[in-house]
Amino acid sequence: MVGEELEPITNGAVLIEGERIVAAGPDAEVPGRDNAASLDLGNSTLMPGLIDAHMHTFGVDSTKLGTLATEHLSYRAGRALTELKEMLHAGFTGARCLGSTIGPQVRRLIEEGFSDGPDLKAAGAFISSTSGTWDSNGMPLAMARAGGELADGPDGLRRAVRERVRDGADFIKLGLSKGGVHDRYHAWGDDPLAQVPCLSLEEVRAAVDEAHRNGLKVSAHAIGEAAVRLALDGGINIIEHGYGITEDTRRQLVSEGKIVVTTLSQIHFHRAAYESFRYPEWEREVYERHWKFMVRDFKLGLEAGVRFALGTDLIGAPTHPLKEAAMEFVLAVELGMAPADALRAGTIVAAEVLGVHKNVGSIEMGKKANLVAVAGDPLKEIASLRHPELVMKDGRLIRSSEG
Repeated sequence: MVGEELEPITNGAVLIEGERIVAAGPDAEVPGRDNAASLDLGNSTLMPGLIDAHMHTFGVDSTKLGTLATEHLSYRAGRALTELKEMLHAGFTGARCLGSTIGPQVRRLIEEGFSDGPDLKAAGAFISSTSGTWDSNGMPLAMARAGGELADGPDGLRRAVRERVRDGADFIKLGLSKGGVHDRYHAWGDDPLAQVPCLSLEEVRAAVDEAHRNGLKVSAHAIGEAAVRLALDGGINIIEHGYGITEDTRRQLVSEGKIVVTTLSQIHFHRAAYESFRYPEWEREVYERHWKFMVRDFKLGLEAGVRFALGTDLIGAPTHPLKEAAMEFVLAVELGMAPADALRAGTIVAAEVLGVHKNVGSIEMGKKANLVAVAGDPLKEIASLRHPELVMKDGRLIRSSEG
């Protein structure tokens, strides 16, 4: 599959020198090299490496997220790197960490060659208002403030963005929605249609202005009508989740060409874990409400022409293993996205979200040789993405069925 449209080619070939693609197309049109090693993939389909546009390098047990504030950073980094290596072997040559204090340093370890993993883009720590998306009363306020994730007022938001820039963030992540005062699931709220916006428009614009001044885009956790409208009015670049909205807001997403990152896998894997991890009934009810509107607005978004990028919101084992990120493609197709559109949403469109689409996301001359091969035709059987036969990153063979 070549080009940004992932054009299928029978009997195609790709020529790689170093970490770059130097030619791609029908085999007869790709020049050979006398001293080049060759690899025959038979009837497999070669396509760009997959990209998860929304995940987290938490590095803790997914059933014990309260330990994020107390676990040793060295343990978290080691665990996260192990999971990222598994993710790379699962065909994901790119990923975007939407919030983790260790994200920039984990990225550095991969970039410097100390561990295998996807090309990672990281937001660093979340930016949340006091009592905002990621600040509940389950922790003493003084401890929460000491963690460095809370910011209030326009000046506070600017300061937080500058701190993320100092930490090496690739982009900024804001929390714009939360549950009500008495909701049991604070971060996402018990009801996607009853979300409370966390920041004022003035605060959002201050953060966006400071980020853009530093050359960084801004992404926002935004569920519910008020939060998504706030994101649009505040100049947010990328909207995460983006469901529980009205038709008017959906039309504005389309007219402005905003990319919404899907995150279907987040709820899917919670639902799959209900019995084995003994979720309480109230929590199941919350996830079922979110799933209902997530599915509804994904389908309506497809009909309206919303630009979707595929992101999972996976946070790690045991309930949300990063290596299962290809499930997002399967879910998207099951819910009505055309397979070709799903493949583009998880490659070239996702690369645009990461800001790397000029360098990866498609098989084209000059781009990095980040590739994955699967058995048969993923346009006919999207689930084949879950079992790659070959993975290549930067021209280096990571995994091959030939050993």
